[in-house]
Amino acid sequence: MKRGLLLLLLVAPMGACAAAQAKAPIERPNLEVPPPPPRLIEPATPVETPPPDPVADLPANPTTAKPRPAPARDTTKPAEPAKPEPVVEQPPVSPPPPTTPPLPPLRTPNSPDAGKQVQEVIDRATAALNAIDYRVLSNERRAQYENAKLLVKQAEDAVKAGNFDFAKNLADKAERIAKELQTR
Repeated sequence: MKRGLLLLLLVAPMGACAAAQAKAPIERPNLEVPPPPPRLIEPATPVETPPPDPVADLPANPTTAKPRPAPARDTTKPAEPAKPEPVVEQPPVSPPPPTTPPLPPLRTPNSPDAGKQVQEVIDRATAALNAIDYRVLSNERRAQYENAKLLVKQAEDAVKAGNFDFAKNLADKAERIAKELQTR
């Protein structure tokens, strides 16, 4: 009985495979690609631009056009009729343009409070950088750490030069970088 059951299990799948036959492939005609159409290139029509507006001749600069001195006359020769010299028309001298009052100097916070405020930001950034363990930082974070140190140094130099706005911007950037390095 076991043999018959085993034989049935082996023969049944064989019969299923033997009955199936592959279908013959359908032959389809090859596709013929038509040739590309001929290219017709039309000549470009020139774009008509209006002629530029005529510009009036510039007036002669009276400071550069100096009258030539008359040549010395020889009194031994008979006097010849003098040729009239061409008259150069001098344009009317226009009054100088009105002067505008000078601009007031830019206002910068040069008060002692500004220096103290910037120094506080620099001190906070330095303290945040000193709290970071440089040895455990990855290469990318080490580069950021060095960048923050450089910004602190530049901010200190700007404070010495009296440029408090620039120093504050640099110190703020250094402090932000230091805080980001601490949170990661």
